[in-house]
Amino acid sequence: MVAAGPGKMALGRRALHGLIWMLAQNVAARASGLVSQLLLAALLVPADFGIIGLTYTVTNVAAALTNVGIDDVVLQRRRALGLWAGAAFWISFGLALLAGVVVVAVSPLAAHLYKTPQLVGMLSILALSMPLGALSTVPQMVLRARMQFGVLAVYGTVETLGLAVLTVLFAWAGFGPYSFAIPAPIMAAVRTVALWRLSGARTSFRPQRARWKYVIGSTAVIFTTKAATALINQGDYVVLGLLATQDIVGAYYFGFRLAAQPLWMLAGNFSNVLFPMLVQLKSDPARQRDAALRASTLLSFCVMPLALVQAAIAAPLVTSLFGQKWAASIPIIQLLSVGLALDAVSWVAGALLNARGEFRTVLNWVLAQVPLFFVLVTIGARLDSSVGVAWGVCAFYAITQPIFVISAYRKVGITVSQVAAIYLRPLALAATAVGAGVAVAALPLLADRPLSRIAIIGIIGVSLYGALTRWAAPEVWNELRDRILGVLRRPVPS
Repeated sequence: MVAAGPGKMALGRRALHGLIWMLAQNVAARASGLVSQLLLAALLVPADFGIIGLTYTVTNVAAALTNVGIDDVVLQRRRALGLWAGAAFWISFGLALLAGVVVVAVSPLAAHLYKTPQLVGMLSILALSMPLGALSTVPQMVLRARMQFGVLAVYGTVETLGLAVLTVLFAWAGFGPYSFAIPAPIMAAVRTVALWRLSGARTSFRPQRARWKYVIGSTAVIFTTKAATALINQGDYVVLGLLATQDIVGAYYFGFRLAAQPLWMLAGNFSNVLFPMLVQLKSDPARQRDAALRASTLLSFCVMPLALVQAAIAAPLVTSLFGQKWAASIPIIQLLSVGLALDAVSWVAGALLNARGEFRTVLNWVLAQVPLFFVLVTIGARLDSSVGVAWGVCAFYAITQPIFVISAYRKVGITVSQVAAIYLRPLALAATAVGAGVAVAALPLLADRPLSRIAIIGIIGVSLYGALTRWAAPEVWNELRDRILGVLRRPVPS
């Protein structure tokens, strides 16, 4: 059986401690991800990045089968989690095995459409990671139900570091684009062993087929939502893969990874921590609403400065490290850093709707967005290749995500002006702070000193943003400070 977890009085404190642990993981993962990305950029060529980007257009869409939201549905029955774990395990494993078979089956077609023979081997390797990764569904679900976010954060950091090290080592050994694929099944197997041991979960492995219809019935809408979301997440690569060369796709993929990795990781950490808490607050709508609003505000105050600093240092960072080899990625990083920040803020609203069981509402929103995304991206690709695609993605998120957040939050009594404040307050403060750093870094004295420009933008931008936040949003400043200090005083994550 699974422990019941914290009581209501401890929910806010445990969840906010979890957020800080996940933020710490994000910092560590961001640092390792940046270092590994830069090392890979030095070891590989743009075409290698293009090949792996095209590979993910297949695996990430198929992965919707392996992540149909079973954990979210079962977590809705948290108090009886042990009764549903067996069904969740076998459904997850069966769907992941099916997804792996589908990936292998379509690999020759993908290789033909993209004119990239390497896709057959790479897709076969990545397909193996799908059933291996599904074996960790139950222990991860148990840890989330217990709100043991510190454990998940520590393991997530270790896994991120391990994946980065393996990828770089394989690239150094001359495996080319396969360097991205080979570590995936290795780390999936490690994750399964580690999470079962860390969770100490004891569950029946009986199929419990009588319960399947209840789980699958609830996950059908979630699966469709995640499949449609995967189409949006991979649609830019699909369009570029059909219209452009591997080098162009590679430059776009490199820029997208640098821009998206920290923002999506931060947003994912917030939503993963919040979802179990929001589920437990279903019987207390006022507290559920307040928790979502506070989390959105905190997330936005963290995401906006990060996004603008990324955009500001992109040019000096890339040119100082690689010269003109990756220059084509600079405008992509700058555009996507801003656009993806608008997307990241909306993840809390999505978590709130899922916690309230409004899966069909989320589905309808995503289905409405798919055609708009492909229209904007295709127009961008026709007008200006990879940079045009980045403009299309940025426009898509700027149009759709604020509307989605307003719609989701109006259901619980959060006003349009409150939603506007979520976006505009941190964006204005971050623009002022980072803009000051950019202005100083633009002085003629620093024209030929890219590393000094990076340091100045970072130091002035971050320090001034902190000072402005403390002055203009003291409630946000105090909450982040108190929670960080509280976590630092806790010797063991729980």
